[in-house]
Amino acid sequence: MKRSMLFKLVATLGAVALIAAACDGDDDDGDGAAAKDCTWVIGTLGALSGDNASLGIPIADGVEFAIDQANEAGDLACDLEYQAEDSEGDPDQAPALAQKLVENQKLVAVAGPYFSGETVETGDIFTQAGVAFSGTGTNETIDQQNFGTWFRAVAPDNIQAEVAAAYIERLGASKVTVIHDNQDYSKGLAEGVLDNLPGVETQGALVINPVESDYSTVVEQVNRFGPDVVYYGGYTPQVGLLLRQLDEAGVEAQFISDDGSKNVTFGEVAGEAAVGAQVTCPCTDPTVQEGASDFVEGMRDAYGEDAPGTFAADMYDVTNIIIEALGDLSGDEPIKEVRQRVVAYFDNADGIQGVAKSYTWEDNGEFQGGPEDIWLYEWDEAEGNFVSLGPASEFID
Repeated sequence: MKRSMLFKLVATLGAVALIAAACDGDDDDGDGAAAKDCTWVIGTLGALSGDNASLGIPIADGVEFAIDQANEAGDLACDLEYQAEDSEGDPDQAPALAQKLVENQKLVAVAGPYFSGETVETGDIFTQAGVAFSGTGTNETIDQQNFGTWFRAVAPDNIQAEVAAAYIERLGASKVTVIHDNQDYSKGLAEGVLDNLPGVETQGALVINPVESDYSTVVEQVNRFGPDVVYYGGYTPQVGLLLRQLDEAGVEAQFISDDGSKNVTFGEVAGEAAVGAQVTCPCTDPTVQEGASDFVEGMRDAYGEDAPGTFAADMYDVTNIIIEALGDLSGDEPIKEVRQRVVAYFDNADGIQGVAKSYTWEDNGEFQGGPEDIWLYEWDEAEGNFVSLGPASEFID
C-alpha cells in the first residue's frame, strides 16, 4: 500500500508506558467496570478571521459538526475535543499554528488546512509528526511535495481548470481574459484555464495585487480587449471589487470564477454586478443531493439558514473518516500509535462514501476524482447566494 504504511504495531500494549499517551487513565465507576477518562483532539487550521473568514468559517463548521455528532453518539473510547487554529488564510502564520497543533499530545489528526499556500507551508510539520491532515487546498503542485501524511479532500485545480476551460468553450467564447491575484491557488488555477484554451484568443494572465483595491489598470486592459468571457482565479474580497469595477467600466463579458469566490458575501462586495456571475467548484451541493437532507437540516439548526457553506460537506466527511479510524481503538494506545492508525486508515481507504462524495486516495495523497466532482454555480440575487446549476459535466461535451 501507499508509502509502505501497513504498520507493525508495537508489542503488548500493557507493557507500553510510552511518552505522550492519549489517555489519562482509568477510573472505577463503582460497579467494578473501568470507565475511560481520555480525550482525543481533532484539529483544524484555516481562515477563521480576516478577509477570508467567510470562506474558512463554513469549513470549520463542518468539522465541528462531525465532532459534536460523534460525542453525542458516544461510540468512541475517548471523548473528542476540537482545536481550531486561525491562520487568517496567511501562509506565513500557518507554520507556528501547525507546530502548536502537533505539540498537543492528544492530537490525532487535522482536518485542514483550508488554503493551498498554508498547506504547502505546513505539510512537513504534520508529516514529521506523523499526523494525518486532509484539507481543501486545491493547487495541483501540493501532490509533488512528498508529504507523507497528506490526503487532499477535493479534486485538484488541474481538473477544475480543464472543466472551466471546456465550459468556456461550450459557451462559444472567441475572446477570453484571464486574471488572478498571484497567490498559489489563484495563479495555478488561472494558468491552468489558459493552458486549456488553445483554440481561443486569450488575454492574460493579467495580475492584480490582492492588498490593493484599485484595479483600474487591469480594467482598462480588459476593456480594450473586449472579451466574451472574463475568468478570475482568486478569492471573494478581491473578485467582488474587480467585478464591480469591470461593470462600472462597461465590460459586458460573462464573468466566471472559482471556489475561492463562492461565498455568501459575494453579492455584498460586487453589488448589482454579481447577478449572473458563475463559479466552478470541486464541491457538490448537498442541498440537492440524495441522502444529504439530515446533514443539511442539522447544519442549519446548528449554524443558521446559510449553512452548509462551501466545502462544509467535504470536511464533514473527512472528519468522519478520522472518527471512523478511531473506532476500533481502546483509548489505551500511545498517541504515536493512534496517529499511525489514522494515517493507515486513510492510506487504505477504498471508496468510503460520505455526504459529498466517495473517497479514495492515490499513493501520493491525491484525491481520486474527475470532472464529475466539479459543479457549476450562479449568483442568484433573490437567494442572495450562489445556487447550483448542477455538475459541470452536464454542461460540457
